[in-house]
Amino acid sequence: MLRDLAMVLGVTATLVLHPLHTTLTQLEYRAADETVRVTVRAFADDFTAAAGGAADSVAARYLRSMVTLTGRDDRRLPLAWCGVRQTGDLLWLCLQAPAPGGLAGIRIEARQLFERYSDQINIVQANYAGRDVSLLFVRGDAARALP
Repeated sequence: MLRDLAMVLGVTATLVLHPLHTTLTQLEYRAADETVRVTVRAFADDFTAAAGGAADSVAARYLRSMVTLTGRDDRRLPLAWCGVRQTGDLLWLCLQAPAPGGLAGIRIEARQLFERYSDQINIVQANYAGRDVSLLFVRGDAARALP
């Protein structure tokens, strides 16, 4: 029993000392105005350390350099800042872009925080045309097209 308790405490201590480094990026296609809303959920302390601050202009510049959307014509979609909100220790950062013709075939790259954490994992979820798509990005991954 005592050995089991020590093992559980050891695992718990490891989890506390080694946090999970992830972000979640959600792409929502809005057919009414043919735009895509990009919402990135990140831990506030990790994001502000990587971005160099918490000001909107700083956060927007960093996020636009790390999250890119490329259209079927190989042109980058212009990502406009639409704000940030904080819930506890999480930030919800918003970008939006025109996406005429929908999201199918658009390439995404999600590199946020890779320069900071070697074990960073960025999950991208897209909802469009009645489908749900999930992509996983780790350091070194190239952009991927949405099916």
